[in-house]
Amino acid sequence: MSIWQTLKSNFSHENPASANINAEVIKRATEVDLQQLIQLRYQSAHLSLSSQRKAYSSLSGNYSSPFKGRGLNFDEVRPYQPGDDIRNIDWNVTARTDKVHTKIFKEERERPVFIIVDLSDSMYFGSRHCLKSVTAAKAAALFAWVGADNNNRIGGLIFNNNSHQEMRPKGGHQGVLRFLKLLSDFHNNKGHNNKGHNNKGHNNKKRINNKQQVSELNTELLFTRIRKIIHPGSIVLLASDLNFDHHNATAENIFKHIRYIAQHNDLIINHIADPLEMKLPPPGQYAISNGQQAHILNTEDNSLRQSYQAMFQDKMESIEQFCMQNRIHLIELLTNEKVADKFLATLGKDSSIRRIARSRH
Repeated sequence: MSIWQTLKSNFSHENPASANINAEVIKRATEVDLQQLIQLRYQSAHLSLSSQRKAYSSLSGNYSSPFKGRGLNFDEVRPYQPGDDIRNIDWNVTARTDKVHTKIFKEERERPVFIIVDLSDSMYFGSRHCLKSVTAAKAAALFAWVGADNNNRIGGLIFNNNSHQEMRPKGGHQGVLRFLKLLSDFHNNKGHNNKGHNNKGHNNKKRINNKQQVSELNTELLFTRIRKIIHPGSIVLLASDLNFDHHNATAENIFKHIRYIAQHNDLIINHIADPLEMKLPPPGQYAISNGQQAHILNTEDNSLRQSYQAMFQDKMESIEQFCMQNRIHLIELLTNEKVADKFLATLGKDSSIRRIARSRH
């Protein structure tokens, strides 16, 4: 019998009322409640994807150039005229016609918001308040509502170790509600039995492309697909613990894809961790379980506790360095922290967006 089953057994034998209370607490901590994700709508009022930083373009639109990228869509090619930006010269057409031609762009008045949620096995862990996966779902929901408030289309992709589902960007609050329903179903069913989401834009259960079916998700191939489906110039949120070493692809290759996404979009990484990952509890012996197996965690060895804490610190420093080098926003979030408060510190309307990476020199 696992620790999980033992706890449930003790609750039911000792006090039925206590069992019901604790069962409800466990459910809130381990499952995603769609109604709670919807209620986060009321906490998005003080958040914004705009910035108070100086705009470098006179074009109108929802954004004052707070992020990199021109926020433009290609329109046509015409002969070069004095005053045109030489960076927009179309060298292919120029070579064919023997006359200089330049690309003309039309203004893009909204930017798609694309949310990537990692629900791999390592995300179903938590020692305080809730699982990392539940925290990720709340962060994704809040970010989706902020995007809708800014008149953006909302889309996303959710994946675990075995499957993934995606939704192409859709406008309005209906787009958010559709994404939240997909997210809650995928989380609570761990990617299985989501037959209600076979409409266009969803890649149901176990397909990375239309030709190859896999039993275990190829994460590197998945991120290759993400690169293709995200519209350049989008605002992208990646909610993950970034524990890609446990996937069937090297973490180095996955971070290469993340780097590419950051080059063509404005990427925000919401790194989610649990306090127990930061440092081990005080010296002692602790029963731990994954719901199926039980083990005893011995933390009496001081050198073990120090090396454990140093290992997490090294990971954090490498993540911060990666974000700084690639101009990626970084939001650190623990499972025992309030999602809205953490996002308010970086996306609050009363303060500029805080980049961990400064502008390139």
